[in-house]
Amino acid sequence: MLTTELNAGFLIGAAIGSGSNARAVEHGGADFLLAINAGRLRNMGVPSIASMLPVLDANSLTEGFAREELLALCRKPVLLGVNVWGRTFNPEAQAAAIGEAGFAGAVNFPSCMHYSRPMQQILSRAGRGIEQEVELLKAVQDAGMMSMFYCSSRTQARLAADAGLDLVCLNIGWNVGGAMGHRSRSTIEEVAIEAREIGRLIKRISPKTRFLLEGGPIAAPEDLSRVLSLAPLDGYVGGSTIDRLPLEASVASMIDGFRRASMRPTRLDDESLGLVNWAKQFGFVGQSEVQLMMLRRLRALSSANDPVLIVAEPGQNSLPAVRALGAIKARSRSLNMVQIDVAEQDLPARARNVLFGRRDSSSARPPILTDSTVELVVIRAPERLTQALQRRLARALRDGVFRMAGSRRMLNIEPRIVLQCDVQVQEDTVVEDLLGAGLEPELVSHMAGWTLRLPPLRERISDLVALIETEAEGGHLEFSSGALQRLQAHDWPENEAELHTVLGRLAGRSSRLPVQADELEPLLRTAPNNDRRQKTRSEKDLIVDTLWRNGFNRTKAAEALGISRKTLYNKIMKYGLSG
Repeated sequence: MLTTELNAGFLIGAAIGSGSNARAVEHGGADFLLAINAGRLRNMGVPSIASMLPVLDANSLTEGFAREELLALCRKPVLLGVNVWGRTFNPEAQAAAIGEAGFAGAVNFPSCMHYSRPMQQILSRAGRGIEQEVELLKAVQDAGMMSMFYCSSRTQARLAADAGLDLVCLNIGWNVGGAMGHRSRSTIEEVAIEAREIGRLIKRISPKTRFLLEGGPIAAPEDLSRVLSLAPLDGYVGGSTIDRLPLEASVASMIDGFRRASMRPTRLDDESLGLVNWAKQFGFVGQSEVQLMMLRRLRALSSANDPVLIVAEPGQNSLPAVRALGAIKARSRSLNMVQIDVAEQDLPARARNVLFGRRDSSSARPPILTDSTVELVVIRAPERLTQALQRRLARALRDGVFRMAGSRRMLNIEPRIVLQCDVQVQEDTVVEDLLGAGLEPELVSHMAGWTLRLPPLRERISDLVALIETEAEGGHLEFSSGALQRLQAHDWPENEAELHTVLGRLAGRSSRLPVQADELEPLLRTAPNNDRRQKTRSEKDLIVDTLWRNGFNRTKAAEALGISRKTLYNKIMKYGLSG
């Protein structure tokens, strides 16, 4: 009998569709296996619900793979999925055939319980309904084998309990989750309440019958734990949760790992490795080919003391390059550096006094260019200086000396001077682009050989993974393969600053799963020529999907979206979703 076949504790059953998965679940400690056509179809790449469609003969499909792949490989009991929809109905003969084939028992699948109530009534009147399914399983059990009965209602459960069947499994619908998962309107709590009521009913009628649960919103062990805290169960049967979801997750994770490996640069030679290690002390991240080319030039420029012009696009982090030019390590607390930002609102008018001093030198500090206590002076946005002041600066940088206003004495330039232009330039048209940005020809001409262009993020996209790992260090932020591809396809108009913003918005997200591509869409900056209506539709779709996935619980949906409940409510009203 059943008690000698299965353990007396909590039972784990697995409805699987291939020999490889059967071996895995047996190794994992499953108590019994179910060979049903839904499992086979899942392994063929179609949804489980296709098992209820007239696409393949259920009996021949199931028995074929079960004989070849399960009975030949497994030691655990295998229950064969059977139905009562054949041309003839002979329970005793069918039970005998099941035993002769070597199966430990049977389970009613596919079952009419998945059909609507009117359809179930029609099948019952035709002698092919739920009553006949119970009759067949009773014949299997009378022949000394196990029986498991799938039910979806109290009435069906009562029929099985009256017959004294070994196992009764409440099926609460097709499983949620994964690429082919269904949407469930039932919550874990609602499922637990239903299971508790049906379980009590079965135990009152047939105390020896063991009550199990399968399907619906139970997609992870944590979900089952929540049900068990509210309803006593004798076991759990996993279909998609064991046969499909783990496979999808593990294969996707493995593919993601291989893709990440492909994104990592190839092994560096000794020269390049030394270059990368040298750059790390100043805060550089990445080792793409274009990054290495820039670093080679930067190291050469840093060994001299001549003025350097750094060209960077908006949002690029130029501080590591400045540190390298001043030989200032990234973790140094004393920078000994002065930055003059000409773009500040009131600075252009007083830039001359800051750089070259006042006429009345007795009432002001000496010019910054003569301060021997400062090792590095960074002048940002020099193109915003007046033309006359740019020409004067060019001559001072060329000669290394200048004359302070109101004085005939020539003063030496003491600190190293770094100019920084935040403009977009092309590698082969740097001079033309700088002139177009407003730099005086005399200044451009003098700095032409000492210009360092920082490659924007879009040109060194292979460094993206390294940048993300550095930014999100300690934040446990993971990205799916699709999300990484979406990030790589982005133009990054704001460069590292935009990446920093995106990662900041993802920090503290409620989901433990890797970031998916659809989560990134509202976070990435939209190109100016994009249709604004398309952006609106994307946000609306994201909100609808998040509401659905969270059972239209606005508090949970707002948390998943990373916005307040009030903001979510306003967006619901904006897009007309309140109905």
